[in-house]
Amino acid sequence: MAFVSELTCIYSALILHDDEVTLRRKWKQRKKNLRSLVRTWALVFLTKPLLYNILGLF
Repeated sequence: MAFVSELTCIYSALILHDDEVTLRRKWKQRKKNLRSLVRTWALVFLTKPLLYNILGLF
């Protein structure tokens, strides 16, 4: 009977570990997407005034 409970415990640990790996991947992907979004908006807000100055629109 102890053998079955040991296997159950190991199986549960493996399932939890797999979930943790999946969550880490999702978290890294969200972090990467957020970084990309921040970079894009930073470029938009930094280049707009520069373009206006170059084109003499101010």
